Amino acid sequence: MSQNKSRIVAVFGGSRPLPDSPAYIEAHTIGKLLAQRGFVVMNGGYAGTMEASARGAREHGGRTIGVLSSEFEWLAPNPYLDETTASLDLFARIREMQSRADAFIVLNGSMGTLAELALVWNLAKIDARHRKPIILLGDAWARVLDAWRAHLAVTEEEAGLLQVARTPEDAIELLVRVL
Repeated sequence: MSQNKSRIVAVFGGSRPLPDSPAYIEAHTIGKLLAQRGFVVMNGGYAGTMEASARGAREHGGRTIGVLSSEFEWLAPNPYLDETTASLDLFARIREMQSRADAFIVLNGSMGTLAELALVWNLAKIDARHRKPIILLGDAWARVLDAWRAHLAVTEEEAGLLQVARTPEDAIELLVRVL
């Protein structure tokens, strides 16, 4: 393990992937690789890729943090969390992760993943104090970013705040280089 032990990486991704699905396996690999490099894994604390990344980290000696939301009070946190933090709502949840994380890895997901990405990306754009590495994992993100540039008012400067990695290994190598 390296000296990254105190560094926290927030992993954003979907809650729907089931164990043995490609998305779950990818998130598990991210958690494992982060733990092996000495990073703390932080995520939303529930199922799917949140469980998978925490599980991958814990199974490989890493530490995990789940940031829960009172809006999901009927959901149980996943069993792979070392620490949980309660937040009042989704906005507070994302803000907590944004403030505590040193970097972000964004997996494939749905509306919640897009909300998490949008907030940390926007904060990075408007205030350099919030500028932390944002790594989008997977080939789909390159196409999404191209579509945003082509069809929305996303500038090259804004797009440059995001980095795309094809594989979990590429994402971790990129993360290590930029931190």
